[in-house]
Order: sequence, then C-alpha cells, then structure tokens
Amino acid sequence: MEMQGQSNLNSQQLSYEQFQEQIKQRQQQEQLQAQQALRNAGLDPKSQQVQQVVQELYNIERELKLAENQLQMQMDAQKRQIQLIQQKIQQAMAQVKSSLASQSNSTTSYPSNNYMQ
Repeated sequence: MEMQGQSNLNSQQLSYEQFQEQIKQRQQQEQLQAQQALRNAGLDPKSQQVQQVVQELYNIERELKLAENQLQMQMDAQKRQIQLIQQKIQQAMAQVKSSLASQSNSTTSYPSNNYMQ
C-alpha cells in the first residue's frame, strides 16, 4: 500500500514539475513580449531597465508562490504519513492490550482440578 501511495506522489510531483516548467516558459514569453513592446514604443534605455527590474520582481514573486505551494504539498504529504503511522501504532497497541487481556484471563480464570483425583 505504501508503494501505491509513493507512485501517486511521484505522478503528482511530475505533473507539478511540468506545471512549473509551463509557467516558466510563459513568463519568459511574456518578458520577451514586454521588451519588444518597449522597443516598439521607443522608450529610452533607462525606462527599459526599470521595466526589466519590475518584471524581475514579478518573476521572483511568482517563484516564491510556487515554492510556497510546493512546500505546502510536501507538508500535507508528510502529515498524512504521520497520521498513518499513528493509526498503525494505535492498532498495534490495541492488539497488545487484547493479547495481554486474553492471557491474563486464561491464566487466572479457573483453578485446576488436580485435588479431585
């Protein structure tokens, strides 16, 4: 069952990585379009530099949001793993208690009838 969970996690990571790559490509495309628009508008180099800085700040913000989302996904996955481990521990404890209870009942339930011989 753990292997199935891991394969699901791997497929989610792969699609997430593909998603990140698509966003990166789109950002590069937008940046190129913005630079071309600036050149077409005839803006001076200083204005272009300011625009590039602004664009870079937007890119950094997007990267931070993506990293935050990825971190949240990892934390959620680890939380689920911890919950599964806790359930297994609880089940094992219940089995131990049940086993101990049945052992104590069988050893103290009735005295032997050896004196009747």
